[in-house]
Amino acid sequence: MLQFDRLIVLLPALALAVWAGAADAQWVFLARRAVGRIEQMSQKAPDGKTAFDTATVIVDVPAARVYETVQKSLQAVAGITIISDDAPTRRVEFTDGSRNAAIQSIALGDKLTQILVSSAHVAGPDATTSTIVERIIGVCRRMNVECTPGA
Repeated sequence: MLQFDRLIVLLPALALAVWAGAADAQWVFLARRAVGRIEQMSQKAPDGKTAFDTATVIVDVPAARVYETVQKSLQAVAGITIISDDAPTRRVEFTDGSRNAAIQSIALGDKLTQILVSSAHVAGPDATTSTIVERIIGVCRRMNVECTPGA
């Protein structure tokens, strides 16, 4: 009878572990389908004076390598000043004098990373999303991965 009681406790625990692993695997599978596709969004504040641009891409590269590549890329661009560099969160904030932006490398797995870029600036006729996308493509090239703008 004691073995039967153990079996009753062990089977649900084993089933839960298998289910959790399968759910995690499905999430990673979905993320992998989006690898290299840059998604972007622009928005203006209600007052119409400030605009916000955001872009994101998932790459098949470890987060530490992405962060290091972002740092080197920003240091190589003339006119860019790094405002803040936070290694624990892999987040770099920078400015070109008229626009402030931040790039964060978010680990989704051992070798799967989301690059998230956001920018705030004075609203004008030219959106910065295209500049952000160009910068992401440049970072991807430096890591020898292909990134393309989403549909």
